[in-house]
Amino acid sequence: MKKDNRYKKAIIIFFVIIALTIWWRVPLFYGDWNKQTIYVGIIDTWNGNSNDSRAHAMWIDDDCGEGIHKVNHISNEIGIKPVYAIIPEKTTTHLVDSLIHWQNHGAGIVLHGLRHERWDDWDERRITKDIEQSYEKLHELGFDTTKILKIIVPPHACNTQAIRKGIRERGFQMVTGASLVNPDRNVFQLGRIGITPDIDTTKMRVLLEKAYQRNNFVIFGTHSSLPGAFSEEKTIKVLKMAKEIGFDFDFNH
Repeated sequence: MKKDNRYKKAIIIFFVIIALTIWWRVPLFYGDWNKQTIYVGIIDTWNGNSNDSRAHAMWIDDDCGEGIHKVNHISNEIGIKPVYAIIPEKTTTHLVDSLIHWQNHGAGIVLHGLRHERWDDWDERRITKDIEQSYEKLHELGFDTTKILKIIVPPHACNTQAIRKGIRERGFQMVTGASLVNPDRNVFQLGRIGITPDIDTTKMRVLLEKAYQRNNFVIFGTHSSLPGAFSEEKTIKVLKMAKEIGFDFDFNH
């Protein structure tokens, strides 16, 4: 019985140490824990200290509906190029024209599923086919597919072994549903911090200053096409804050 108790205590101590290590090494938005946050945080912890010489940041806007014009307005105001996660078969002609124009002027493009279908019950073959068809469709629409960033945002934040394998074997990184920042730009599974209307910008500054000191990689996420989930005011405030702190938003180097 005493031996069993010792094992239980050892296991509890082990997980406490892991949790504290994640909390200390990987800044996350306080109170926003989920299964992917814990999973990706543990994996990233093993990555060790940052290999980047300075802190970097990226801003990804999902889905690319009518809200992208607000994103472009914010981009022009604060001087940060956004990255658009495009759903090729749900993007209208007039939006495509704008997105192609912005890509030609430095905006980033990443894949977000051909039709934004859930991948969580798909096998690797079907996921790979969806990725290939997304490329083909974007090429047909007129995008420069040679400049598409090597990052995939799986639809609906799905994260399974088949998804990870399909994305990794194609040489991409994946943005997960984990609400944390990344040790550097080299880890495979990337966490992301959402900018929402109710985000606490005071806590955000604490997180960003901690991440900046450690040369971490922060990905900001917005959903400009979901009115209830997007705040132009908060987005401007957070991105300006990150820029003023000193994060490098240039994703081309």
